Amino acid sequence: MNDVWITGMGIVSPLGAGLEAHRAALAASQCGIRYIHQFPTDRFPVRIAGEIPDPELPHAAAGRTSILLERALDQAFEDAGLDLASASPRRALSCALGKQTVRLETLAAALSAPESDPAAEPPRWPREFVCDWERREPASELDRLARRAGALGPAYCCYTACASGNDALGMGKRLIERGEADVVVAAAADCQVNPLSLLEFDLLDALAQGEPERACRPFDRQRTGFVVGEGAAVLVLESAPHARRRRARARGYLSGYGSALDCFGLTKCHPQGRGAAMAIAAALADAGRRPEEVGYINAHGTGTVLNDRAESAAIYHVWGAGARRLPVSSTKSMTGHLIAAASAVEAVLTLLALEMQLLPATLNYATPDPECDLAVVATPRSAEFRVAMSNGFGFGGQNSALVLEAPLP
Repeated sequence: MNDVWITGMGIVSPLGAGLEAHRAALAASQCGIRYIHQFPTDRFPVRIAGEIPDPELPHAAAGRTSILLERALDQAFEDAGLDLASASPRRALSCALGKQTVRLETLAAALSAPESDPAAEPPRWPREFVCDWERREPASELDRLARRAGALGPAYCCYTACASGNDALGMGKRLIERGEADVVVAAAADCQVNPLSLLEFDLLDALAQGEPERACRPFDRQRTGFVVGEGAAVLVLESAPHARRRRARARGYLSGYGSALDCFGLTKCHPQGRGAAMAIAAALADAGRRPEEVGYINAHGTGTVLNDRAESAAIYHVWGAGARRLPVSSTKSMTGHLIAAASAVEAVLTLLALEMQLLPATLNYATPDPECDLAVVATPRSAEFRVAMSNGFGFGGQNSALVLEAPLP
């Protein structure tokens, strides 16, 4: 137990950049959801998002993702006391990246390009389109991040929809446990605040509308959907012996990881949370913890009708009647849903909650849903707890859960 230490964290989200900004945001129940500024929305069906308010960020998703990853990585290495300039074959990389979307103007240029004569040569995509797509290819991003992190060991990139961040952390945990690495840089980033991605979610009737501060209301009976967000998180994982040798400080322990598949539908989760319950149980077993030892759950809690009910059912499956006493909240009500980066960002927020001994609020929770009969935290409050869980469930029935623990005194 406690063989995998978390020694550094970096985070950029709609709540700000860096750990201090996020501590303050959790304490104040700050909302990072706002009107979109990256593109005109006056005639667009989606007007709100968890957008990072930084005018220096490029509008292209690939460029934003790279910059956010680099910022979070630099923060994490500084927090861990590691040197970015050094490289090690015992340092690995486990990364989760959201699906990349080609810019509308690049796609328009490609589609409007004059066709070649079929008799002379096959048609070619314009060079701008090809280069733009190659920059977005996950292996390219993985290579850039690995070189920046000095990770000469194993490097993996995963995409399991909204479970991706937890799975990247879980892969990092397994690399350390198998003895393949002393240090793993576990990273996740996604930037889906762009017209094509937002239209996809809107066509699924999955998005909430209304005033930015009140639109996202997980577990509330009046919830209507989720709000898309963007951001990145990097966590430095270390084996306990390696961390002790360099006298590193533990921000927490990644003691449990579990993953399971619903095998139910592409966009709809199992109504009874079958895969989610299995992932939660597997994470607890991996950590060697009983359900009653968990003092707080940072839920997946998207704010969609079906997802919140299924997650509630999964929690009841594991905790039984104890679910009514277990504090649960969804920090997505503050950040929006960061898709592939969501659960990694939420792991950082959960660790900060452990550090602060604070139960974060679920913003806009006002009307309980009888089918989500949980102890939902509506306003932040102090509490004593050492063990927390962070859930991440995604399209395709992907489910993963983490057990995170406060460092020993």
